[in-house]
Amino acid sequence: MKLKDLLNLNRGDIVSIVGAGGKTTFMYSLAEELRNESKVLVTTTTKIYMPEKKYYDFVSIGEGSFDKFNNHNGIYLYGKCVNSENKIIGLNENVIDNKLSYFDYILIEADGSKKKPIKGWKDDEPVVINNTKKTIGIIDIEVIGKEINNDNVHRLEKFINITKMKENDLINIAGLVSLIYHNKGLFKDSKGEKILFINKVEGLGKRELAYKLITCILEKNKGYIDRIISGSLKNKEYSLIKL
Repeated sequence: MKLKDLLNLNRGDIVSIVGAGGKTTFMYSLAEELRNESKVLVTTTTKIYMPEKKYYDFVSIGEGSFDKFNNHNGIYLYGKCVNSENKIIGLNENVIDNKLSYFDYILIEADGSKKKPIKGWKDDEPVVINNTKKTIGIIDIEVIGKEINNDNVHRLEKFINITKMKENDLINIAGLVSLIYHNKGLFKDSKGEKILFINKVEGLGKRELAYKLITCILEKNKGYIDRIISGSLKNKEYSLIKL
């Protein structure tokens, strides 16, 4: 099945994507599925790298530049400006709210992770706007067994405070479950439906790890997470987990 079907999207939905280990890929993968049948805005409330041209049909930078857009279906990339690192600086909530009626779907990367596969969160992140209908929390199954250090973890101190694990320990399933359910963890400041996406489930070993993680999640869930999807953005293979 496709992501758009597993997410049960409705026209007008705002989707905010948080976590680490595939946020940008998730956003553009979903946008690609919607590209030919609707007008899709992809943007950020933080910062994202300017993508290759193949990932969008129309681009406009600057808060007053929506006049350049037209009524054709496709992927619309929009940002406030581009900085010296070639990163698009995100939009504020008011700008997005004023343009809701123009687009069929709005996809927002609402979190930053410095290209690291897992993270902790400061008080002012993620930046999830109020009209969000679905918050997608990304977990990379490949982090299991990685060492807890600055190379692998963005905001190491925050991660340690949330999971109660120690620096130089190996990340385990219990630590991921803590990260998912902690009030300062993966779904901190989320709005609307909470959807967990477990990424990089590729090969027998990763499928077994994902099964163990999902089993622990289901034991603890009690309605906190609304939907769980497991799969591979790389291979475009996804499955919905029955709650």
